[in-house]
Amino acid sequence: MTADGIGFGTGYDERQPVVLLLDTSASMGRPEENPRIDELNAALAGWFDGVRAQERLRTRVEVCLITFDSAVRVHDPAAGRLVPVESADPGGLFVPVDGMRPPTLRAGGLTRLTEAVEAALELARARRRTLQRQRVPVRRPFLWVLTDGAPSDDRGRPLDPAALAETAERVRRGEAAGEWVFQVIGVRGADLPMLRVIAPKATSPLESLDFGRILDLLFQSTDDSSPDQAADLIHQQVNDRAARLARMDRLERDHR
Repeated sequence: MTADGIGFGTGYDERQPVVLLLDTSASMGRPEENPRIDELNAALAGWFDGVRAQERLRTRVEVCLITFDSAVRVHDPAAGRLVPVESADPGGLFVPVDGMRPPTLRAGGLTRLTEAVEAALELARARRRTLQRQRVPVRRPFLWVLTDGAPSDDRGRPLDPAALAETAERVRRGEAAGEWVFQVIGVRGADLPMLRVIAPKATSPLESLDFGRILDLLFQSTDDSSPDQAADLIHQQVNDRAARLARMDRLERDHR
């Protein structure tokens, strides 16, 4: 058991915080015959169950899960459910990757992406500082956004670049200061031009890839990075890996 009450496997030497930001807006409830949210729920449950065999992730990575639709919620591991991010205790939201029991997600509402990103930045910054105060070796947090839509305001109207500029600048400044690495995965209809306003070098389109393979990409890319790597280099590596996966997926479909 570590100083902050979170247990890690043997061989632990440093901590790698990861924040997953998952779109649960109404578009994730489509298509009706096979809703994306059902696919995502199955992938989350299966991936986190299977991670126990991956020792490097088990012994280093801790996860915080945020969802966004008309509201921004965070998974409270102690309660086993999603709670409003503003009422959550930041000290208990990160758990070892093999201890994550993701809640069942439901689709509905708008796409309040900017509010989710702002909340994630604050939680990532606070977590890193807490570990540093406790003298626990800690890498830059990774923040991964998975969305199939476009950022909207509280009335459901798509945001324009000017409305995204302040959040984009916070992401950029924090990354330049070495506070985090921020990456966006756009799936199945995501508004890539708007997402690239927030993350111009770090938005990867994965239109047809299943969610299980996307989770593999996220966590393996996190694990493969070096502590002293420049964020731009990490983004390029992720984008290259995502492009290879997309090409492989197209080839597999073409040969069926």
